[in-house]
Amino acid sequence: VVANFLVAPPTLDGDWSEWKDITTEYPATHVVFGEEKWIGPDDLQASYHVGWDQNYLYVAVKGRDERYAQNAGGENLFKGDSLEILLDTKLQEDFYWDQLSPDDFQLGISPGRPDPEGVKEAYLWFPSNIAGPRPSVQIASRLDSGVWRVEAAIPWAVFEMTPVEGMHMGFALSVSDNYDASQNLQESMVSNLASRSLIDPTTWLDMHLSAD
Repeated sequence: VVANFLVAPPTLDGDWSEWKDITTEYPATHVVFGEEKWIGPDDLQASYHVGWDQNYLYVAVKGRDERYAQNAGGENLFKGDSLEILLDTKLQEDFYWDQLSPDDFQLGISPGRPDPEGVKEAYLWFPSNIAGPRPSVQIASRLDSGVWRVEAAIPWAVFEMTPVEGMHMGFALSVSDNYDASQNLQESMVSNLASRSLIDPTTWLDMHLSAD
């Protein structure tokens, strides 16, 4: 995955039009959880863009979902329609280490509760010793005809790092789905890689911070 350097930050409004000319759209269509409940691409599939500058990691995610359902918050926000970012900030130092370490981060983002017009939030689950809400993450979202779009600007401070042009990091992006707004439950998840394992960073992709 190539994260392009963005000379000007994107406008965070849930509109994807500006991303198409400045970054690559990547698929996130591998079912990695709840395959028995996933009934096809119209049920849940996703794609995404990534970019960066010295202040933020920028992510734009599109989820095709026949029913938006998100009533969970905080550490439970994964129990509703949401996205998750896994980032290994010191990839080359522990390239073969197949367990989570303090330089591995798990961040969840809710497009809005109970809908994308509502409360948006980000929550850091790992490292567990610094887990908690991350209100510094800027989030915009919108829902239109069974497709929700999210744009997020994540301060590098959330990942306790300073970006350097050309660096490589472990990266995985996944989208969780809840089918029933009357309950808080993660029923399925799609990811940008079929081998995704939360606890094994060697299964994550390589994200390159490009100067372009």
